[in-house]
Amino acid sequence: MSDEIQKFKQKVGQGAENIIATGLNLERVRGKYRCLNRYAHRNGDNNPSMSWDPNALQFLCFGCGMKIDIYAYYKDHLNYGHKEIMREFGITDDYTKLSMQRNRETFTSQIKNLSPINQECIDYIKKRGITEETIQAFKVQTYKDRIAFPYFKLETLVGVKTRLPRKYNKETDGEKMLSVTGSKPYLFNAKNIELGGELVVCEGEFDCMVIWQCGFKNVVSVGAGANSLSSLLDQAEDLFKKFDSLIIVSDNDPSGDNMDALFSEKFGSKVKLIDKKIYDLNDVNEEYVKHGKEKIEKLINSAKLKIEGIRDLETDPYRGVSNGGDFYIPTGIKTIDYALNDLVSGCVTLITGRSNGGKTTFCTQVQANAINKGYRVFLISGEGKQEELINNFYTVVIGRKDDYFNVAKVNKRFKKEPKPEVLKALQQWHYKKLKLFCKGDSKLKTTAELFQMMTLEVKTNRHELIIIDNLMSILSIERASEKLEAQADFIQNCCDFAKAYNVHIIVVLHPNKTYTKGSDMDFEQISGTSDIPNKADNIVTVIREYDEEKLKQGISGRIQVSKNRYWSELPIVKTHYDTETGMLLEIEDEAGDYLAYSFGFEKYLKEKGEWEELGRIRHEE
Repeated sequence: MSDEIQKFKQKVGQGAENIIATGLNLERVRGKYRCLNRYAHRNGDNNPSMSWDPNALQFLCFGCGMKIDIYAYYKDHLNYGHKEIMREFGITDDYTKLSMQRNRETFTSQIKNLSPINQECIDYIKKRGITEETIQAFKVQTYKDRIAFPYFKLETLVGVKTRLPRKYNKETDGEKMLSVTGSKPYLFNAKNIELGGELVVCEGEFDCMVIWQCGFKNVVSVGAGANSLSSLLDQAEDLFKKFDSLIIVSDNDPSGDNMDALFSEKFGSKVKLIDKKIYDLNDVNEEYVKHGKEKIEKLINSAKLKIEGIRDLETDPYRGVSNGGDFYIPTGIKTIDYALNDLVSGCVTLITGRSNGGKTTFCTQVQANAINKGYRVFLISGEGKQEELINNFYTVVIGRKDDYFNVAKVNKRFKKEPKPEVLKALQQWHYKKLKLFCKGDSKLKTTAELFQMMTLEVKTNRHELIIIDNLMSILSIERASEKLEAQADFIQNCCDFAKAYNVHIIVVLHPNKTYTKGSDMDFEQISGTSDIPNKADNIVTVIREYDEEKLKQGISGRIQVSKNRYWSELPIVKTHYDTETGMLLEIEDEAGDYLAYSFGFEKYLKEKGEWEELGRIRHEE
């Protein structure tokens, strides 16, 4: 290929300087050119740093290093493919007769007819739900009384597509979209996207503008339709490879299905497809006009959460069990952690037990231990006051250090309160590792809104552990008849979410009425349908002890692993409730010791050293 390219450069020769400079509107100042890549220069390249190298037959910017030869000009800036360029190379020895060159000259002439968008066009676009701010952001113009959509590649205008400013009538309007003569359209809005992460890809220009308006700024469209997509995918392949995932928001019709298939075939697992069952109409713009922003968010988030689950071992072979990119969060209860092999990312753990049985206490310990190990935690609480939740958490973390507390009177009762200097140390300890959401203080009304919020939180704050306490107080259900189905759907959504974002999710839920206090729990005694325990990866039951003899021995309860998808051990751990710290401590069977652990916040107190990770408290009968 390099020999072909070199021959093409030699064929055009020194004439390439004028072709490129004219085609890209390079500004010449005292024998040098102002660099096209002005954002790479602090002063916008006010003192021109690009020169023509007659030996290398290319422009070279000595400031940013950009190079443009005649091949790169046609391929990278004017959107011609390698095969097209080489085909032209074989047709004529006169570069002025190249159809690529004639097309560019025609296009340059035609776009002189572009003018600022007129009121008729603005009024029609606003009927499609698109604001004037969005119209200006996309630099939409008017071309001979038609709406004109500009297509850029890098900084170069390579095409303009137009349409009439009225509802399309197939019988009278002919072609829905027309390209200005000489256009070589690329991807609409490609000029404004940021590389990396996610890229939303839709079909039409209005769809693109609507998605952008709904907050998804990294969005492009493939043009007016998806039927002639194959060549565009080849042209844009290098760009698409620079993103971690491609969210395909195609239309709800055969053309859209074709788009899904072509992207999936070319880019494989990088492609995420929306759930088209969500559609009521045919495309994004229609959905937006009828249902608003929330429907567009739901459509796009359906792709983010969708796990296809299909793997071709020929193209994606076995990588080994230790190469999955997982992380492991310990609960702090030694026996439980060994049995579960810690809380692994991409999985869901159910914590169940009777009210006041210790479920929230156990979750608070897990939360504190995760933060102490450097993991980021997002606590979603369906009930309780925020300050009470935080106070209980800080009490667990501080532990038995009474001199770290003040005593605050709350009406007739008293509460421990961290001293100001201790509070500062705690805040440093959990800095950017803990966020709290209380549903009772929120305007969120549906579980769909909850998962949208979780998506935003995980994407922006990169949480690794999400604790949902508890299921029934989080769910919004109007009819009792819908309760069981909603519970199962919620757990399935948690499983999908955990896998999609590689987080671990803990869900706290209650047993049903068949469960008696103090007894071990079977799957059938978990509130909800049988689907719930089947969907979860782990089930941990926290059981309070009521037997007087065991209570005298210091046994306050037990923690039971009821399900473990990946390991065979299902241990039961005896626990002691430490009233001083509000923690459940594992009782070691042989010695009868309480296995206590503490947290490293003290290193943020100037006069204190870090606590020991694991301590033992001798139980005195």
